Amino acid sequence: MPRRSAANPDGLVIFDSHCHLTSNQFNDDLAAVLQRAARAGVKEMLTVSVNVPDSQEAVEFCRNRDGVYCTVGIHPHEADSFQSGDVQILKDMCIEPKVKAIGETGLDFFRSFSGRANQELAFRSQIELAKMLNLPLVIHIRDAAMAAMALMEEHNYYRGVLHCFSEGRKFAEWAIEKGFYISFSGSLTYGEKRMIEVANLVPKDRIMVETDAPYLVPAPERAPGKRNEPALIRWTVKYLADILGLTPVEVARLTRENARRCFQI
Repeated sequence: MPRRSAANPDGLVIFDSHCHLTSNQFNDDLAAVLQRAARAGVKEMLTVSVNVPDSQEAVEFCRNRDGVYCTVGIHPHEADSFQSGDVQILKDMCIEPKVKAIGETGLDFFRSFSGRANQELAFRSQIELAKMLNLPLVIHIRDAAMAAMALMEEHNYYRGVLHCFSEGRKFAEWAIEKGFYISFSGSLTYGEKRMIEVANLVPKDRIMVETDAPYLVPAPERAPGKRNEPALIRWTVKYLADILGLTPVEVARLTRENARRCFQI
């Protein structure tokens, strides 16, 4: 256990299962961000990619950094630019040992920055790639639960995590029954009853925590224009601990164990 400090008063050891360290919001102070994360007890991080160039950057970023892993994939917001040749490019990157999952992929019918047909095509292609390589998926679903369930059942592949979970109980129960992990971000701290209900029903060996940094600053730190970063995950750990009736140390430990199991670390 790390030494207790002002940055980590409980001596937590945490795995941030979803962040975007290659975001341009970290261009000016990434070294300091990583130092603050270490002081806060964040021992491991998974930096998640959103398109092919970002995947290439993430692989390079992780290569010589202990405790930092990555995914390769194409976000649903980027699906309009998806090309069939992208799958081979992503596949080739998976030879790198720091690549632990395919994604961030999925469906987002809330923002609809890309057309639904293109989102479904990109999602299908990445499910097939993950299945071929026996890798987990990092899945983004927003206002698209029914379409996502149908598509995943079509491929009969259920390895991975539903990140930044924001759907309802029915989708959570389906995901748990299929074997998915469910991850909660800083949005859990915003007090929505539906999210608290879902957190209570997820088995303790299927639950994870994340920041989705630089997005979704936890409630105690929220301010207009403020950027999220991995060091702030301690707030999500604390809120989840309160919901589950556990200590922050227990939640940090079990969510880290789950992330390491999910991503085969």
